[in-house]
Order: sequence, then structure tokens, then C-alpha cells
Amino acid sequence: MERYHYFASSCRQFGFSVKSLSELMQDERGSDGALATILDVLKRIHTIFFDLAVETALSSRDVRQVIKRVRQEVLQGCKLVFSRVFPSSSRPQDQFIWKMAEQLGAICSADVDSTITHVVAVDVGTDKARWAVKNKKILVHPRWIEASNFRWHRQQEEDFPVKVKKNEKDKENDVAAATDAANGKVKEDDVAAAATDPANEKDKEDDVAPAATDPANEKDKENDVAAAVTDSTNS
Repeated sequence: MERYHYFASSCRQFGFSVKSLSELMQDERGSDGALATILDVLKRIHTIFFDLAVETALSSRDVRQVIKRVRQEVLQGCKLVFSRVFPSSSRPQDQFIWKMAEQLGAICSADVDSTITHVVAVDVGTDKARWAVKNKKILVHPRWIEASNFRWHRQQEEDFPVKVKKNEKDKENDVAAATDAANGKVKEDDVAAAATDPANEKDKEDDVAPAATDPANEKDKENDVAAAVTDSTNS
């Protein structure tokens, strides 16, 4: 049975850095909380252990075997293959989550084949994860096994999806795109500021004013008028 942590002291003792239910001043759901789950399991184990239809003498029965049998029904019929869940240098069979799945009645395999029902992964980009999608197998996160173990009941796989993990190249591309977008915004702001800057308008007015009052420009105009009169006389 999983240990039940209700009080803050229990959480601290076993290294859980979360607020306890007592601190939150609330209780778990009465229908499917930890205590309700354990109670249902204990009732079932009690019924099986004291089953009068079993010919074995009560004194020779072993409740540990009953518990083992009940646990093995949780993931019975599931055949799992794991993808990049364990360190590459380790034996998968020695890993805690592998052993947990077997205790729950699942068959664990190191290779994919047509009999596989679930691919357990943390990244959809692995070869086995892509194989699962292509062959319509169930792709699920390792937390699905842990939740099924805690609840003593197979949990809904869709509640434990495997999410896309961005690699370093994707992250760099995202940063570059964000930088480009920011630079584009700066350029737009610069253009808008230049168009509306009073100083720029003043500069334009100052450029026009000297051109209108420049004596050289007035002389040019007089020469143009004289030339026009001369041409008219000659005609």
C-alpha cells in the first residue's frame, strides 16, 4: 500500500516539498481519494482471502499472495516498451518503473513488435514514439504507470500524453525569430518617430526658408525674367 500523507509532518519526513492536505484545510475526494482507494482494495483482498469456495485451509493461506494477485490485475493485458526513459548505460530490467509495471501485471519488452500495446516515453520525437503513432499504438508518459500503481486501477491513457520536447536547435530558432521580430518593431518605431519628430519638421522648414531668401536665388530669378523679355523683343 502507498503511504498516506495527510499531515505536514508526514510530508516533511518523507521528503515531499508540497503543502499537506491539513495545511490546505481540505480533504481528498471521498469517491476516488487515497483512503477511498485503499479501502476498496482492502475490502477486495479480504473477500478473496476469506472466500469459502477456496478449498485451501484458512490457516495455510497467504495474504501476500492475494495482494500480489490483485496488483497484477491492474495492467494485465498490457505489453510495454520504453523509449529513452532510462539511462542508456543501465539495464532496463533493473529500473524501478520497469519493475513496477511488471508488478502491476504488464509485460515489458526492450524491442517493438506487433504485440506491443503501449510505448512509454517522455518525448514524441524518438524512433519508438514515432513507431507508436505510425502503427496506432498507445503512446503514454511514465506517470501513467505511477498513477495506476497509486490508484490500484488502470488509468485513462489520454490523461498522460507525451508532449513535444523542443531540441536546442528549435530553441535557437525561436530566439532568433523573437529577436528578428523585436528588431523589426524597433525599425518601425524609428520610422514612425522620424516621421512625427518636431525637430525633423523644423529642419525641413529651415531648409525651405534659406532657399526662399537666398540672394543668389533672387538674382537667378531676375536673370530669368530679363532673358524672357529679350526673347520676346527679338521675336
